[in-house]
Amino acid sequence: MWFIVAEAMGATDAEIVAGLLRSAGIPVYLFREALGTAMPLTVGLVGGVQVGVPEAYYTEAKALLESDQDTAPPEFDTDEDWDDPLDEE
Repeated sequence: MWFIVAEAMGATDAEIVAGLLRSAGIPVYLFREALGTAMPLTVGLVGGVQVGVPEAYYTEAKALLESDQDTAPPEFDTDEDWDDPLDEE
C-alpha cells in the first residue's frame, strides 16, 4: 500500500521531491491524474501529481521532506541593496 507524502502541481515538481526521496533510498511512486497522462498537460488540476511511498517508509519520508523545508535557503529579497559585480559605475 502506498501513502501520499506530497502533492505537486506538475510533473517537474513531483520529480524533484521523488529525486530527494530516492536519493535517501526510499521507493517512490508518482500518482498522476489519468487525464494528465493522456493529454500533455503538466500544470493545473489535470497536471496534479501525488508522491507516494510504501507504508514502511512513510515516517522517514515525511521527516526528510520536513527537514528539507527547514534547511531551504531564504528566498531572494529583491528590495535588498546589493552590489552588482557587472555594474560598471
